[in-house]
Amino acid sequence: MMLSESHIYLMYSFSISLVGSVVVMPLLILYAQRNQLYDIPNKRSSHELLVPRIGGIGFFTAFTVYVTYAQNDFDPWLLYVMLFGATFLFVVGLYDDLRSVKPVLKLVSQMLALLGMVYFYHDAIERFRLHTIFEFISADLFNVLVFCFFLVLINAVNLMDGIDGLAALVSINFFSVMAIIFFRSNHHHFSILSLVIIGSLMAFLFFNFSRKFKIFMGDCGSLFMGFLMCCFALQLMASSCCDPAMEQLSGNQLTYVFAALFSLPIFDLLRVIFIRILNGKPIFQADRNHLHHFISDKIGKSHVFTAALLCSIHLSLIILALLAM
Repeated sequence: MMLSESHIYLMYSFSISLVGSVVVMPLLILYAQRNQLYDIPNKRSSHELLVPRIGGIGFFTAFTVYVTYAQNDFDPWLLYVMLFGATFLFVVGLYDDLRSVKPVLKLVSQMLALLGMVYFYHDAIERFRLHTIFEFISADLFNVLVFCFFLVLINAVNLMDGIDGLAALVSINFFSVMAIIFFRSNHHHFSILSLVIIGSLMAFLFFNFSRKFKIFMGDCGSLFMGFLMCCFALQLMASSCCDPAMEQLSGNQLTYVFAALFSLPIFDLLRVIFIRILNGKPIFQADRNHLHHFISDKIGKSHVFTAALLCSIHLSLIILALLAM
């Protein structure tokens, strides 16, 4: 079977991102070691050693290089708001990794980053509402609910980064689905961008699971990933409502796919909030009640096992949702 030019371009993009990130990660580790940029373990930490937490720089670099190279393939205004939001959250996350940022300031930064994206996709959100079970909700209220949902999602992805590999594997599941859907609907620039992100995540996993050359993605990586998930979800809303190639993925079918894609991080976040309320603790008070902490602490499983188990459950839910289309 002969590969088409599009398939070859996808393979090249993924390979370049993977190899480039494999080269970048050791440089980040070396830079962090020379400048003492470590994650200092505390009572909530899942590690005991000093580990650099700036792996997100690799993700952001891969993303920026591609969208700069392929800028003519994107809507100019979409490119501006997406780049602004991604860069803004990346910088805030990086500053938090190095110095620390108050939770309220992180929340405000997430809101500012999301505002431009939700405003840009305002019409797509409205068309999505009219073709789903949410049509009974007023347009203005639905926009607010979508904004709030994505705000929760960014924080949920951020909290997934509690053990080695989990946030990266969940992100790979998400962007793998995006790569397939956008490729089949001829939105190749979003498909390629998905593969570029997957390549950088896979390179990161090699070092994240390493004992000798370990690195964490940090808030600069998890906040950035959460924001990109929001961007891709909004683009999928826009494409499914307007593109004949996505007839199978419109209305309620897309709602089910979204529910599966975001099931693990959202469920884990809601579960932790519920436990904190039951225990009379502030909902923003960090603890070790997340699913991954329960499996690794209470059951005594390794980070690799825990991440693989939760990733497999997440992937199974996604496959079931896609098969039900």
